[in-house]
Amino acid sequence: MENGAPKKSILLLGITLLLVTLFVIAFFGGSFLFFLFGVTKTNATLLFASRILFWLPLLVVFIYARKVEKQKLLIWEERKTEVWEYLVSVLAIFIALLIGLGIIGTILKLLNFHNESDKFLQLLEIFRANQWLIFVTAITAGVVEELTFRGYLIPRLIVLVKSPAVAILLSSVLFGLLHFGYGTVIQIIGPFFIGFIFALYYYKFRNIKVLIFCHIMWDVMAIYLKVLFAEELGGGKV
Repeated sequence: MENGAPKKSILLLGITLLLVTLFVIAFFGGSFLFFLFGVTKTNATLLFASRILFWLPLLVVFIYARKVEKQKLLIWEERKTEVWEYLVSVLAIFIALLIGLGIIGTILKLLNFHNESDKFLQLLEIFRANQWLIFVTAITAGVVEELTFRGYLIPRLIVLVKSPAVAILLSSVLFGLLHFGYGTVIQIIGPFFIGFIFALYYYKFRNIKVLIFCHIMWDVMAIYLKVLFAEELGGGKV
């Protein structure tokens, strides 16, 4: 460790705090909101509240980095890039995601793992009736997940495990598992692959802004397509 850098035990505690907060909210946040609002079924208000609650892990590690680690949330300095480099990066990431997820989706379909869970279909129905929530969800995921999983987690994991490859793989696995609550295999494998591509990009190019933009746009596109596809199959009813 360099002089003035936080001890590994402090980094490990911060990573643990982040993951515990993320997974508790992901798996138990819904139950807490059901109790708080006195409902038994997800609705637009509950979905909006869950997106607001999801900002808590980012706030926690931001404060932890500043007050305990005594350093910035993002310890890798952002690399300055030209406008054309941003455009090429976004295009390359989207092509990689389209090809990779297309292959994964085809394989899972052949293995009969393509059906959506009831929970996910319920969310699509809410999105169809409240399309502004698509943007709230996409912005929340894009900002929170990139700043935590890529911006905060990966550099600190590399310090702890001393292997960029292991850090990238571990962060991708954790990112996939975070989506387990949606209830299908593809909702774990898909995010794992997305997390892997994003992690590779961040390690090589050190630009979190590109990833935030890509994540937001990808989620908006993916949710809209899911909603439209469900409408076609169900005659407007998800």
